[in-house]
Amino acid sequence: MDTKNLIQKTLQLIKVGEFNQALDQLNKVKNEDSNVFYLRGSIYLTLKKIDLAEENLKSAAKLDNRNPSTFHNLAVLYISKGDKEAAKLNYLKAININNNVPSLCELASLYVEEKNYDDAQKYFETALQHNPDDKKANLGLGNLYMIKNDYGNGLKYIHKGTGLIRFNKMGIKIVQ
Repeated sequence: MDTKNLIQKTLQLIKVGEFNQALDQLNKVKNEDSNVFYLRGSIYLTLKKIDLAEENLKSAAKLDNRNPSTFHNLAVLYISKGDKEAAKLNYLKAININNNVPSLCELASLYVEEKNYDDAQKYFETALQHNPDDKKANLGLGNLYMIKNDYGNGLKYIHKGTGLIRFNKMGIKIVQ
């Protein structure tokens, strides 16, 4: 079976959560292919086999430095290792390739954790420039405004990210 067909079969196995079988398929590929390394690394990351994930994702990046998902997943990996600086660098690599909205949001969230609200706001707003309806960016920016005591803007973005906010005797209820 050729690499393209093996990758398709692997993707089907991943969709149904058959990660070990997906790895078996990927291990049948003999040539060095960035997509194979990326998928293998992503599966290992899901399985929390961090060293194998890092090895494969780095190999994927070496073979193809234009795949933002590779760098995004490397950033996630570095977060799990507690290396936020390496995570930031990899999110920035993904962003520099194609303004990857998930990477923009994750980077912004890291800045919120560090209480660097100006950079957080910049990255959330950049994400919204590329996808005004992105729920994570809207919710993140809304929560950031709430932290800054700007409740009007906070509620506006939270509403856009989650739905209508209704108050009742039970407290707050979000209505889609």
